[in-house]
Amino acid sequence: MTPSARTKATLFCSVCGHESPPDGDWDESATTTELGERIALSCPDCTTTITRRPTGKRSVDAVVASD
Repeated sequence: MTPSARTKATLFCSVCGHESPPDGDWDESATTTELGERIALSCPDCTTTITRRPTGKRSVDAVVASD
């Protein structure tokens, strides 16, 4: 992908150089870390884990109490 064709939100694999938007062709898998349930995005070319992101489920800690 050329620099002019990149969107502002582009993830890069530091191992093989693959690049794609966050909702692009990354392999997704569910994982659990010390922070709770996460979706791991891995490179489709070399299988390196690029990022782990929250699953989108709101936990009690994420709810803001209103007065």
